Amino acid sequence: MNEKNNLEIVASFNNTIPGRMIQFRAAMKFWNRYPGDTYSHISLSHDVKLGNMMSFARKEINNPFNAGLIKEDIRTGMFKQNKKYSKIAVMKLEVTSEQYDRVLERMEWYWEHREEFGFNFEGLTSMLFVGKGVAPKNKFFCSQWVASVLKESGIDLFDGKDPKDIKPFDFYGVLKDHIIYEGPTIEYPEYYSFRDDKKIESLDVNSDFCENVYVYKR
Repeated sequence: MNEKNNLEIVASFNNTIPGRMIQFRAAMKFWNRYPGDTYSHISLSHDVKLGNMMSFARKEINNPFNAGLIKEDIRTGMFKQNKKYSKIAVMKLEVTSEQYDRVLERMEWYWEHREEFGFNFEGLTSMLFVGKGVAPKNKFFCSQWVASVLKESGIDLFDGKDPKDIKPFDFYGVLKDHIIYEGPTIEYPEYYSFRDDKKIESLDVNSDFCENVYVYKR
């Protein structure tokens, strides 16, 4: 048996306009509803601190049209900008050492070639209106890219389903039994346990949105 390593799949909602549109599209489902279909973004991490995640998203906080492959940190960017409403679900994905190394290699390769890739606005729009994406060459949206990296690394969570048709909340549906934390981003336990300043900032969290869901397992 190969030694297993952990990857973190991070579902999030940051109250952006595209995020609200994706959430609205999920609300149109009348079947197989679950809490995870409120999430509108997916990131991939190999560090439980979530300080070096990667995904396809906006490069500038105030410009959703300048988007591509970026590195994310739950302490900065859109997570910080919308901290009153930002919510995450951190899902642990156990993989073999070979798969883990391959994922890191693919992430590094994409990062080195990031200028060659753009954001798949066409696929995102198609996903919103017809429930299926399209895949222009060298373009990705968040869940499409994460699913692609995993599939290229020998990890197929969706039984051969094309990554362009993977929605953010699909990851939650598959990995909901592997959640190590779900709740407001600002209260992510690993975030505070690794801070020098352990003081938790007072925050008036929207309880209707967060639904008081807090799960954490070491």
